Amino acid sequence: MRKTSRRRARAARASKRTTGSGGGGGAHLGLRLSVLAVVVAGLFAVVLLRLWSIQVIGATAARSRALQTVTDTVAIQPPRGSIVLRGGQVLAEDRASNDVLLACPTSDRASCPAADSGVIERLAPLLGTSIGQIDAAVQSNQIAPFVPAPVATGVPYSVVAYLAEHQSEFPGVSVSRAYQRTYPQGSLASQVVGYVGSITSSEYAQVSKARYAAYGYTPQDPEFGQSGLESQYELALHGKPGVSRIEMSNVGQDVGTLSTTQPTPGDTLVLNMDSGLEKAVTNALASQVQGLRNGTLPGGAQPAPWAGAVVIDPRDGHVLAMASYPSYNANLWIPGISQKAYDQLVTETGEPLENWAIDGTQPPGSTFKIATATAALQDGLITPSTIIVDTGTFTIGNKTLHDAGGEVLGPVNVVSAIAESSDIFFYTMGAWFWQDQAKYGVTPIQHYAGLYGLGEPSGIDLPNAAIGQVDSPALRKRLHAEYPASYPSATYYAGDNVELAFGQGETLVTPLEVANAFATFANGGTRYAPEMAAALVSPAGAVHRIAPKVMDHVTYSPSTYQAMLQGFEGAVRDPLGTAYAAFQGFNFSKWLVAGKTGTATITHTSAPTSWFVAFGGPKGQPPRYAVCVEVDAAGYGAQGSAPAVRKIFDYLYAHGVGPVHLPVAASTAGG
Repeated sequence: MRKTSRRRARAARASKRTTGSGGGGGAHLGLRLSVLAVVVAGLFAVVLLRLWSIQVIGATAARSRALQTVTDTVAIQPPRGSIVLRGGQVLAEDRASNDVLLACPTSDRASCPAADSGVIERLAPLLGTSIGQIDAAVQSNQIAPFVPAPVATGVPYSVVAYLAEHQSEFPGVSVSRAYQRTYPQGSLASQVVGYVGSITSSEYAQVSKARYAAYGYTPQDPEFGQSGLESQYELALHGKPGVSRIEMSNVGQDVGTLSTTQPTPGDTLVLNMDSGLEKAVTNALASQVQGLRNGTLPGGAQPAPWAGAVVIDPRDGHVLAMASYPSYNANLWIPGISQKAYDQLVTETGEPLENWAIDGTQPPGSTFKIATATAALQDGLITPSTIIVDTGTFTIGNKTLHDAGGEVLGPVNVVSAIAESSDIFFYTMGAWFWQDQAKYGVTPIQHYAGLYGLGEPSGIDLPNAAIGQVDSPALRKRLHAEYPASYPSATYYAGDNVELAFGQGETLVTPLEVANAFATFANGGTRYAPEMAAALVSPAGAVHRIAPKVMDHVTYSPSTYQAMLQGFEGAVRDPLGTAYAAFQGFNFSKWLVAGKTGTATITHTSAPTSWFVAFGGPKGQPPRYAVCVEVDAAGYGAQGSAPAVRKIFDYLYAHGVGPVHLPVAASTAGG
């Protein structure tokens, strides 16, 4: 009973505790759940608000960023003007080509291209180039930011088609229509025409100056004249680039073109050179040099490493032909010459890159006697009838000089001395002038040499033409100051004047200078600047003719002129003339031809330089042609050079030179 009562009492107390405790805990739990629900709902609201902000409010901005583009201007290459011969035959022209470009999607070219995309790894073998070459092209600081860089030129259509079919594999790669220089005549007149190449940073710095600014050069200009006529007439040939305003995406893709200004093609350069004559001169040089080397020509085998030739119209200075042997194919520079090919050209016998017609400075030998004879006759040192006995030797001081070949010509006057090339006669002229300086001055021979253009700037429209030198007291002083080891004495002696008189000593001239000297004599004394260009013709057909330029004048008395002319004619027509054998059989009844041989000793261990220069044309008319050929280390002028000049005159006699044909409108580019 007591136990039961106690159990009931404990149960009642327990029930009371349980009931009181359970009521308070439920209230707290509900509050917590309510707070949690509010927090969760708030978070969802924030997320929903953010999503709504991004997708609705920020949609326009996001779309703008996704489609963000860069606007830039890109130069459009102009077709370069053609270079054509007087008959219209093309020596150089631009033809349309396909260029592959690779865009840099950032303004920092040093970080381009995106190599990890694999684009370059796939593109290089397709273009036949290396990854390094593409890297260098794209990273070039000569190209403006965002502007696609040309990584290959003249790409075949098969490559263009492949890139079009696989655009997704080549992001940032595009194909552009451009122009590529070509030389349809190959090696014909290649040193005269020259070649083009991509403009260098130093060249661009020069052409960016005011004189060139209007021509619109760009740092990535692909065609810039590097030599020859391509360089001389760069401004006229270049044309003016067009401009295209383009949009590029942020991954380097071309989005579209906003506007385009078409380029202006360059002018056509029409030359005075004749196609048939140029080929005849080129073939004559090649045949002569090869025959000399092979020993199949009179005089035996000679080294004959190189030769140069030029044909000038004495009436106006027009250069009708100019050739240099050996030559090279100008197309080696398309689209760019390989290092191997370039190394071969610079190491080949005869140095094909040199234009020996304007660079071949050597002692002129007896061709220089034109200056000595003019000085002696015009200044009154001698008369046409003055006789000197050629004994075969001439002694001055303790030195004895001999006639070339050991001839003993006996009594000679200026006519026979020129025709038979008496060195003794001209040694005497040099000695007499030196002995009577009080009357004739110190440099009478040098004076007339300068009037003929020997050792003077010729004025030819070609770059880097060498300027010869005529031995003199002033030259000896300069050489001593510049090269004291080679020229220990600054004094010019009597013996030096004797050597000067027959074209030796320190006198050096080029074939161009010798040809122009005899052209000056042929026309009666007016020295013109040799002119390669006949005219420039604009794309619209406007013609700018190149007028003859008079450089100087030589005055002759009638007796002086006739005596010298007889001597030059005798050199080719008189049986004792030095070039008589070379011109046997020529039709002198219809044509006048007169000339002079030259044999110049360089060293006593090498073959002498061979010269021959002549002028002529139909009888009864002013001489139309002056021709000079120089063959290095080829022996006597009569054997080494005269036969080549004879071949050139044979061509001129049979064919002549046609008129200059001017295009109605310049061609923009080949197809």
